[in-house]
Amino acid sequence: MPFAGHAQNPIVQTIYTADPAPMVYNDTVYLYTGHDEDGSNWFTMKDWHVYSTTDMVNWTDHGSPLSLKTFKWAKKDAWAGQCIERNGKFYWYVPMNQANGKGMAIGVAVSDRPTGPFVDALGKLLVTTGWGDIDPTVYIDDDGQAYLYWGNPQLYYVKLNKDMISYDKNVGIVKVPLTTKSFKLRIINAKNTFKWAKSINGLASHTVKNTSRNKYYWYVSAIDKRTNKKVIGVAVGDKAIGPFTDVLGKPLISEDCGNGNINPTVVFNDAKQPYLTWGNSKLWYVKLNSDMSSYDQKAGIRPIPSDKKDWFVSQIKRTVNSTGKRFTTYEEGPWFYKRNGLYYLIYPAGGVPEHLAYSTSSGPTGPWVYQDTIMPVIGTGGAFTNHPGIIDYKGKSFLFYHDGALPGGGGFDRSVCVEEFKYNPDGTIPRIAATKAGVVKGVANLNPYIRRQAETIAWEEGVETASDSITGIYVTDINNGDYIKVRSVDFGKRAESFEASVASASGGGKIEIHLDSVTGTLLGVCPVKNTGGWQDWDVQSCKVKKVKGVHDLFFVFKGAQGNLFNFDWWGFIPQ
Repeated sequence: MPFAGHAQNPIVQTIYTADPAPMVYNDTVYLYTGHDEDGSNWFTMKDWHVYSTTDMVNWTDHGSPLSLKTFKWAKKDAWAGQCIERNGKFYWYVPMNQANGKGMAIGVAVSDRPTGPFVDALGKLLVTTGWGDIDPTVYIDDDGQAYLYWGNPQLYYVKLNKDMISYDKNVGIVKVPLTTKSFKLRIINAKNTFKWAKSINGLASHTVKNTSRNKYYWYVSAIDKRTNKKVIGVAVGDKAIGPFTDVLGKPLISEDCGNGNINPTVVFNDAKQPYLTWGNSKLWYVKLNSDMSSYDQKAGIRPIPSDKKDWFVSQIKRTVNSTGKRFTTYEEGPWFYKRNGLYYLIYPAGGVPEHLAYSTSSGPTGPWVYQDTIMPVIGTGGAFTNHPGIIDYKGKSFLFYHDGALPGGGGFDRSVCVEEFKYNPDGTIPRIAATKAGVVKGVANLNPYIRRQAETIAWEEGVETASDSITGIYVTDINNGDYIKVRSVDFGKRAESFEASVASASGGGKIEIHLDSVTGTLLGVCPVKNTGGWQDWDVQSCKVKKVKGVHDLFFVFKGAQGNLFNFDWWGFIPQ
């Protein structure tokens, strides 16, 4: 298999998971994820899942304690959320598409336990702006004030009240300025593109793709160093974020319009004829030629006539939230937290495919200062989106993200990964590479002499998990040759025997217990007999060879064709 051996990423293999949101509570990391449905060709997501770990290498599946069905006012798009604890209750903020057709909104669910079940805390949405209300992140500051950030393509926040299910209406919904200083221009080498320009206004530009030429064109407001006048330049490139090349060596638009040469926007009519329009209180336009970097000189530069103004204005408004009108690197999926007195905002940065970047501030509401890229665009095995979550746990720091590396995975079937990293002495975050190895060394070893859930997994091949109201989560769909890997098992003193809770309505099979690899030292073989039904559980056991120290443990399943048995828990008995 392509991931056998030392692979740890992605950390869940039984389903496709996305948009990780880790939370440290009572010495345990709880990981809240989205769930991409198999074979998706869009972000088809109906529920959320929870996993936990105490060692950062073995993850216990707690199933799906929250879904779209929990929210009567929602109909689809169970996208990225985050859970936080306050006063013994757990609040999970999640975005969904409203059933009334008014777009995305953010709701909040609550539970008495980190693993749920969760219920809708309000019976209605918590907050909406009418556009792009996705990917909420939540943090409670040292003074007890909680903040909720969210948004794509804009960034918003509210100050949550102490009940965590309402927000300060006096402050209201605050739109964070997406300035160059805070989030960096997304166009590569933007300020050096035009040698004739004294300066550019990268926050007043438009990037447009010409599909027939397979090129991108960047139209931007600038100041001509020769005339000191406002002009419009155009440059061409192979990617939406550049770098771009100035093909004219001079402004495209420099005459007749005075101080109106601002806010360039390209619109298309039904015949796909492009027009460049610009202006402020008065709008101007030209009919672009097919090369997109020149215009019809015979028609020339014209003010938009009154009988065409409504059409032009409507087309301009349609571009406001388009990819071509996203000026800074901020894209979506913010992750907000505080460390050593410094506030961090981590986010997927554009264009697409996304990389991860971050900004910092001395206060919880900014002003934000752009810092750097954290994780570059993932090449082989990457998805075109990414989504960060960062925690400190047991003296170490970890970045969670997602890729498309599992078999069958991709941009709409993603999987959560994690990497360990160290902050620089000044608190900045280094570049972090996406790896298959993931967390090389766990932060603790696993004790095999207490009952362990079979769904506590470092890696698996072939199996799935399921649940029922009595047993809870268990491992199922076990076929000949499938296996489960459990990392860093500390046998300490000698183990004498092994036992497992299993159920089978077939001929059963056996569990081969190997050390350190699927073909490593055979510690023992536990036969699994027919128990009378797939939910008729029985504890079956076997003797094991002497073993000491710390080892990876492999449960290799053997038997005839078809499903062999279900597997609920296991444990070793010491001598």
